[in-house]
Amino acid sequence: MMTYEEALKLLRSFEIKPGDDWDRHCICVGDIAWKLALEISKYTYIDPDEVRIMGLVHDFGRSVTNDPYKHAYEGYKLMKNLGYEKYARICACHSNGTFKPEDIEEYGLAPEDFYVRTLPEKLVFISDNLECHGKIVRNDIRIKETIERYKEKDPSFIPILESKLSEFIEFDNEIKKITGSGVYEILKI
Repeated sequence: MMTYEEALKLLRSFEIKPGDDWDRHCICVGDIAWKLALEISKYTYIDPDEVRIMGLVHDFGRSVTNDPYKHAYEGYKLMKNLGYEKYARICACHSNGTFKPEDIEEYGLAPEDFYVRTLPEKLVFISDNLECHGKIVRNDIRIKETIERYKEKDPSFIPILESKLSEFIEFDNEIKKITGSGVYEILKI
């Protein structure tokens, strides 16, 4: 297992290029996931501290590349090489189904490795879709902002981003069944 302090130390060991803010994003996603897990832990077993670490490490592949696909593979490889299988998995699956079949063979992954399965993984997916430049924003606003960034850069990525809206709603409904409140109510946004 890795502690939050160890994960933060690893994050701070990466070179952050001028203009990048993925390191801040990782910290914020961990904090959002932790808040959600704290509320959920009142109703069912979940380890908020573990969820926070998963949120922190989810984008560590951005230390290698900002490519919307390859950062997941690189994070998986990084965490696996460090011996953190659970954290390797969250790096691969945090975007829920975002992969290119032609890329994954070299990483020893299968398509199912790119889908969230557990409640902690779903919380990281949700939190990743709420964090936008240091603020917690509604998912539809976050997705619109991301679509604008990718319109020129990689238009083929737009349909994948649009699919995240319905996935978010599905996972939010799951949280409502557990807590009686949705993500927006829990986070007061």
